[in-house]
Amino acid sequence: MRGHGSGGGATLQLRVPPEPRFGRLTRERVAQFTADHCIPEADAEAFLTAVSEALANAIEHSGTPTSIEVSCRLTGRRLVATVVDDGVGFASEVPGEPVLPDPLAERGRGLPIMRRLTDHFEVRSTPGAGTSVILERMIRRSAESEDDDDIAS
Repeated sequence: MRGHGSGGGATLQLRVPPEPRFGRLTRERVAQFTADHCIPEADAEAFLTAVSEALANAIEHSGTPTSIEVSCRLTGRRLVATVVDDGVGFASEVPGEPVLPDPLAERGRGLPIMRRLTDHFEVRSTPGAGTSVILERMIRRSAESEDDDDIAS
């Protein structure tokens, strides 16, 4: 797994091998990114969970032998993540509000979880050309940061 920043902004970019064992390392890097930029705990946990779900879906369903791109960006009070694979893709569109499965079902919660934990959730996919998941979360003001315009510089 390789990561690098991009000049001038709060950015984390990772290339993640499509194997489940790299999910934990990716979560650790995203958690460190949010901690480094003083993201309030509730926002950091929600963002991390959404990114983890998107990566888990890419690892399980993409069928790609190449790395999955995970990028996180902090702009003002907005956290944005993209998870991109060049796998098999799919034709069906994801509904605006994914529905949770039956409570006894063992699977099918990833998309609804991502949607509920973010302010903007988008999936772009084309058969044979891979899938991109875009997750955006506005950072809520914490008691300590009510007078701040930005989370961290």
